[in-house]
Amino acid sequence: MAHSVSRRSRRGFLKETLGTVWTSAALMEQAFFRATAANAQATGGLPSLFDISKVAEGVYSALAKPVTLLNSNAAIFELSNELLIVDSHSKPSAVVALVAQLKREVTPKPVRYIVNSHFHWDHAQGNGAYRKLAPRADIIATEATRKLLSEEAPKRLKESLDQTAQALEAARKKLVSAATAEEKAYYQRAVRESSEYLAEMRATPIDLPNVTLTQDFIIHDRMHDLHLSFRGRAHTAGDVVVHCPRKRVVATGDMLHGFLPYLGDSFPLEWPRTLLSVAQLDFDRVIGGHGLVQNNKDVLYMKARYVEELAEAVATGRRAGKSAAQLGSELTPDKLKSLTGAYMEYLGGNLMKFQVQEYGAKAADVIRGAVQLNVAHAWARLS
Repeated sequence: MAHSVSRRSRRGFLKETLGTVWTSAALMEQAFFRATAANAQATGGLPSLFDISKVAEGVYSALAKPVTLLNSNAAIFELSNELLIVDSHSKPSAVVALVAQLKREVTPKPVRYIVNSHFHWDHAQGNGAYRKLAPRADIIATEATRKLLSEEAPKRLKESLDQTAQALEAARKKLVSAATAEEKAYYQRAVRESSEYLAEMRATPIDLPNVTLTQDFIIHDRMHDLHLSFRGRAHTAGDVVVHCPRKRVVATGDMLHGFLPYLGDSFPLEWPRTLLSVAQLDFDRVIGGHGLVQNNKDVLYMKARYVEELAEAVATGRRAGKSAAQLGSELTPDKLKSLTGAYMEYLGGNLMKFQVQEYGAKAADVIRGAVQLNVAHAWARLS
């Protein structure tokens, strides 16, 4: 069922709330802006956390630069008088930085819609910042994503804070024993960024979407219509894609991106079918949740083949009584036909460019570890 959303009046929040220099006392008093404000004071302005590029007329990608606690990409769809932004990153300060960068580099139009492509932390923990910056904006997601955010996100945030605190202590110890200037700089950055994340997110609640859909949702605008669509379970139970038929662009969150998939909340046997359903849409460009913008549907088909091959191999192994550990040692990248050639090269490039890896790690090592994790998660999800 399709829905049409009418626009409401705005208050010019960018001018009133943020100002030109972004150093107002009002921002400084907001708890979740503190890390960014401190950085702004030290550097003379907000950090540039994204590489923004024009994908089509009125459509932009904001590719997240690598940081220790990663952010998601954002897809920006310009409407006649406002903006729709897909995903809100891992922390509110990233939202503040992105909105400032959009104002500098793209348009002063205010944010009217935020879409959570799914419930994972690096795509939705900035919702509260949009509530502050754009109080009249709508946050949109599938009904399943809203439910998962309500039930899972708070406890997962607590777990992530505990894990980050442990990683911070480990980084501090490695910093003391760093043998080279490069290694020292790596762990100094890890300590700084982990500390900033902990300081910011310990005081940040999870804000929920206020508009939900179960299948289709259409925003009609003179510039172009935007189709929000649930095509089936894949990366999570509630993945939504945003499709602009007129500009032939689709934003896919982590259902289709430049990294190996995360299968911990996935539906491995359904994911390939969902991707093929998305492929039926009319588009040339893909703005995924991480990694480069894709210029055709090639990666979609390669990812579908990988998830299908891995899921079938794990399912077969489970029926034969093999454990996740046994299958993890057997299903190495070289044993998976779908990980050969162009897809392997594409993944390696994206993982090393857009994600901070363990110091000294090589692309082959990163992919091998990711495949082992995929096997373990697929084994659990197929149980």
